[in-house]
Amino acid sequence: MKLFPTFLLCCAIFLAGCSKSNKSGGEPAPSEPPAVRAQGTPVGDPVKKNIGAAGGTLLSKDNTLRIDIPAGALAANTEISVQAVTNTLPGSPGPAYRLLPENVKFAKPVKLTFHYTDRHLDSTGVDALFMAFQSADGIWRFIPTTTLNTTAKTLSVETTHFSSWAPFAMYWLRPDQSSVEISKSTGVFIYTSVDKYKAGSESAPIAIIRERVLENSNNIRNWRLTGAGVLTPEDRHAFYRAPAKVPTPSTVTVAVDIHNFIPPNFAPNRGAAGKLILLARIKVVDDVYFSGTVNGLEIFCIDQHHKYIPGGWINISGLIRTNHGFSINIENVSRPIAKGQYQWFAPDKGGTVMGVWGTIAEPVTITGKTFYNKCDENGTVEEYIKSPGLLVIHEVENIGGVEYIRGELRGEFYPQINCGPGTPQPFELSFRTKNIQ
Repeated sequence: MKLFPTFLLCCAIFLAGCSKSNKSGGEPAPSEPPAVRAQGTPVGDPVKKNIGAAGGTLLSKDNTLRIDIPAGALAANTEISVQAVTNTLPGSPGPAYRLLPENVKFAKPVKLTFHYTDRHLDSTGVDALFMAFQSADGIWRFIPTTTLNTTAKTLSVETTHFSSWAPFAMYWLRPDQSSVEISKSTGVFIYTSVDKYKAGSESAPIAIIRERVLENSNNIRNWRLTGAGVLTPEDRHAFYRAPAKVPTPSTVTVAVDIHNFIPPNFAPNRGAAGKLILLARIKVVDDVYFSGTVNGLEIFCIDQHHKYIPGGWINISGLIRTNHGFSINIENVSRPIAKGQYQWFAPDKGGTVMGVWGTIAEPVTITGKTFYNKCDENGTVEEYIKSPGLLVIHEVENIGGVEYIRGELRGEFYPQINCGPGTPQPFELSFRTKNIQ
């Protein structure tokens, strides 16, 4: 392995407050101004389609959000687009999308349908989910009349305007750390970002405030743990302590019930919602780790490390299994690398991060990269298309003279064919590595 192995290879890779007397399941939160949050930034390329008076349908690139425009909603042909953006909404268990043009006028309501999966329920319960939008003032608002279909696993709303949209959870369960080292502990808390309900507001969009830990324990019941370790409930929150060695499976689940969590008749499309089950998954890890899923398969890497390369870049590498691994290169970085978000890049398109995975024995075989070649009809490369998603560095710390980096990465690997993306392999991984230099 020459220069490439240095770059190549190792793992391919979220209360309503009401008074105790109304039994609605939340603390009597004081009214406060809605939170103003930044607009999301684009992730990947948009999907575009010209739709006219006859109406039409448009899907997001990941097929998660569907837009149905009925006949007569538009008077003339209009380019409609859906762009994935970074999600700035706390309590949102899924991706966010910007629908354009924002100034479009619909004569009839447009239907938006979000398809959720079990992955979107990692921190919340399905009955807590609603659709939300962010207006030009930066305030996110959720729609109480969101229709929930648990059979089709969809959330749907009707709207006459375009903006940024995302799923929203009224309550979610979150540990302080999603990955806990052996024999160490983390707190697990219930969060909300909804102010107390106001009479007469049942059908109107409700402004979302800052996120906060649920303070009233009157409606919280039955903290429990599935998996190895010890869970210690303390009224409105709990503490989880990991075992002395990584268990099999290495992921444990903390659960808690919230009773009477939505006031009667608040969500007319939901029916009775008497008990909400919140879940939080915690990964038990060693000193360093690289774990998650690639193409839906769970992986756990060994021999994880990072090192700084002369010229201003850093390499994060590791092994998935014998002779198979991944490598992530981040260009133009300082030492130590700073916390923040780093976009995937292609050779001619912005960003600072490239990921590769494949075999590491000579000759090295690349089985996937975070960009692909877009070609013309003659097979000539016109441009390079980068993966959606990004790499996030959460923490850089020095312990006993050794630098550790903790973060996560998500996106798609593309098989190395001459032109086109082939069959993308989505990945979602978390890691903690140490500097081997």
